[in-house]
Amino acid sequence: MIGIAEFAELTMLCDERGIHLFSDEVYHGLERDPAGILPQAADLSERALSLNVTSTSLGLPGLRIGWITCRDRALLSRLERAKHYTTICNSAPSEVLTRIALKARGTILDRNRSLIARNLPLFEEFFAEFADLFEWRAPDGGCVAYPRYLGPEGVEEFCTRLVEEAGVLLLPASTYHSDLTPTPTDRFRIGIGRDNSEAGLAAFAQWLRVKR
Repeated sequence: MIGIAEFAELTMLCDERGIHLFSDEVYHGLERDPAGILPQAADLSERALSLNVTSTSLGLPGLRIGWITCRDRALLSRLERAKHYTTICNSAPSEVLTRIALKARGTILDRNRSLIARNLPLFEEFFAEFADLFEWRAPDGGCVAYPRYLGPEGVEEFCTRLVEEAGVLLLPASTYHSDLTPTPTDRFRIGIGRDNSEAGLAAFAQWLRVKR
């Protein structure tokens, strides 16, 4: 995670150069250390944009609602026109449920942070057992980690065999391929925010013990 002072400096740097800072804040509120929670970019600068959704930190992906906050009204008008060009409207029931969720945001985030805190020792124990196969680091914020797979066959074959033979689905880094940056060939995504992680880790561990 970037530090609060660095984030403020980055915002100032963008302002000085007339750059719009677009800040993806979908994991905002799931930081392990409350002292490291960043301000929203839109609160720091009139030109900055803050993106958020119901899917991630609130754990409500079925609502399919997201939003952008920005104090630049001209830019917001352009974004609004672009949205109307690509979609007609949001689901009205989803908007109502989203308002309810936002009013209860503190309660929901407390619950989701507690899930992550409860799960982290399970993942730490799992990756410690298989330290020869994985390089693991717990995330400072959010509910997703990207361990490195150290096995000889590569992460693509590893993930394919795992889902076919054990029914455990991991997404290799190639799933998130972008032409903008190099794609790692040895990392995969794993979620640590579910309330039934024990079953998945048990199946994963059993398969690895047999594989060895």
